[in-house]
Amino acid sequence: MPSETSSSVHIFDCDGVILDSNSLKLSALRSSLEFIDASSSFIGWAVQEFRMNFGRTRTNHFNTFLRYAENNGYNVTKKMILKAMSNYSENVVRLYKDCPIIEETNKYIENLPCNSFIFVVSASDQAELRSVLPNKCPILQSSSIYGGPISKTENIKNVMNITKASSALFYGDSVQDAKAAMNSGIYFFGLTKYSADSEALKIFCKSNDLRCYLDCLQVPVE
Repeated sequence: MPSETSSSVHIFDCDGVILDSNSLKLSALRSSLEFIDASSSFIGWAVQEFRMNFGRTRTNHFNTFLRYAENNGYNVTKKMILKAMSNYSENVVRLYKDCPIIEETNKYIENLPCNSFIFVVSASDQAELRSVLPNKCPILQSSSIYGGPISKTENIKNVMNITKASSALFYGDSVQDAKAAMNSGIYFFGLTKYSADSEALKIFCKSNDLRCYLDCLQVPVE
């Protein structure tokens, strides 16, 4: 197997890796659940669940919220959850437009060898990402940005099929990212500086012998 950094296929998560958006998305979620008048205890649980599971698709998150509400007697219906998810999507579209790019990642991408294949694989909505990211980071091509509702594991598989590569590097900031890389049989670099749950990521990486760094600029070049 080639050394990790010799791979020409580089796959980046978006939230917490390319955009400093995790805290903004947590606020957007809270606002969307307040929009449907969910109880404070349910909102508190949902925001924590969301924070600990960045990397899931939007549909997956809100289905999880609905199951929890049904199983614990909260007055939150499927219709309300769909309304909250729609409101959340509107909030995310707005926040992405003004969300700051993570300069460490931007510099890292700009300095990759010219023959590198650069992709984004995120759990965020694909259409939203393609409308925003190329404007913030021009080196990213819309056609190389993949997102929800398709899972990260499936989208990584799509990238590997497109490039016909035998290896790739995935840069992520969550345990879900690490699991997607492991499920796909590709290398993973955990990035903690802008992560929504950096301690969980550090623990998971240590337990599974995965590389973990503060940001992209700390990744050694071999």
